[in-house]
Amino acid sequence: MELTELKDIIKNSFKGTKDDLDDVLHLVEQDKSIFPFNEYEHLICNLIGKGGMTFDQYMEIRSDYISRNPNLWIFEMSAPRGFGEKFAQTYVQGKCSKIKLPSRKIDTSFSGQYDLWLDGIKIEVKASRAVDRNSDEPLYIKALSRNTNKHFLMNFQQLKPQFCDVFIWVAVFRDEIVLWVMNSREVQQNRFYSQGQHRGNIGNEGQLHITDENISDLKTYELKDDNLEKAIQKAAKRKTIRKVKIKGPKRNILNR
Repeated sequence: MELTELKDIIKNSFKGTKDDLDDVLHLVEQDKSIFPFNEYEHLICNLIGKGGMTFDQYMEIRSDYISRNPNLWIFEMSAPRGFGEKFAQTYVQGKCSKIKLPSRKIDTSFSGQYDLWLDGIKIEVKASRAVDRNSDEPLYIKALSRNTNKHFLMNFQQLKPQFCDVFIWVAVFRDEIVLWVMNSREVQQNRFYSQGQHRGNIGNEGQLHITDENISDLKTYELKDDNLEKAIQKAAKRKTIRKVKIKGPKRNILNR
């Protein structure tokens, strides 16, 4: 449930007159919200004050909103390392108990090049959150649902295909978490993959923007049956038995 839908539910729950509703909406529109006193708190309090909404109705709306947006707390994580490492890697490991943190005991050449390890397969985990690309609001405000109709953006960055066998991308929506599992060649040969994320790094790092326009390209890599171990093994096998078929010329979807 996105914020626009929440506002519609609140308005439709009001049992007072249309004039009272219009008065409250106008009052809220003129108000300058500041954390933690926001537009929705102001709207609900005024509707209750008008007698057209009860506290029980408010609690029902609140409970429904919380249950339909289980991942909003993830959008409140401000530290990139906290999101990328503490959350994403832990989430992935929770999906498969056989995945281990790498060390020189299991890989004598390991020196921090990748994140996780599974039976000799080197895994890099990247994560991004789906947000409204046309909004300048904080992440938790512009967070979007999986079935959104808005233009969204996710940026998977600091990609180093040369150092891993398989990528696991964690895509966080406000109501769902999606995993895409692909091998390093499939990432590197993706038509939207951009080498040289930072000036002067001579192509050692890349990035790939996922938007509402190209997300369908990743459908084949989406984890569907919750068997992450099998998905990782299949991705690694694809790397060794065939080359990736590239659909169309490479291009940057943000510079059109």
